Amino acid sequence: MTTRDRYMLELEELLKVIPEVQRKDWLYDYYLHFQQAVENGQSEEDAARELGDPRLIANELLLSYRVDEAETNSSFGKLSKAVFATVSLGLFNIIFILGPYLALAAVILSLWVSALAIGLAGIGIAIESVVNNTFTIPQALTIALITSAITILLIVGLKALTAAFYKMTLKYLKFNTRIFRGSNK
Repeated sequence: MTTRDRYMLELEELLKVIPEVQRKDWLYDYYLHFQQAVENGQSEEDAARELGDPRLIANELLLSYRVDEAETNSSFGKLSKAVFATVSLGLFNIIFILGPYLALAAVILSLWVSALAIGLAGIGIAIESVVNNTFTIPQALTIALITSAITILLIVGLKALTAAFYKMTLKYLKFNTRIFRGSNK
């Protein structure tokens, strides 16, 4: 098996999570690099050395794919995949991306849970007042109305906060990707 074949097989295996059309397009570019190198009198070993470690190339391509995917399909699942793809690029990213991402995501999740708990508490107070006569009906409805209003305000604010967190995380991932690409050239 030639150096090109080994290199391309390893790269293809590392990129198997990418949809086939995209993966084939990327692999074709690397195949062309080998072909042009040979046509210019360069050995396959030199062409492979020039390209660099296929694992680094695959990590970078996977990161780019995950960031693009998170940008076009706004979901925390896609964003998390992009964050974890970034983490695979090195220890620096584990410390400066994964830790803050998980901490901020946990804070945002806890704020959402708190907002929903406040809303449910208002409903619970109204129901408990009707069953046990803890408050008068007007008092119970007032408490339920106040907690509902607070919940709605919290949800509106949290929606904006969550969207800002999502956008800032994507911007940081793109910035980090540009830095990584620059350091590997």
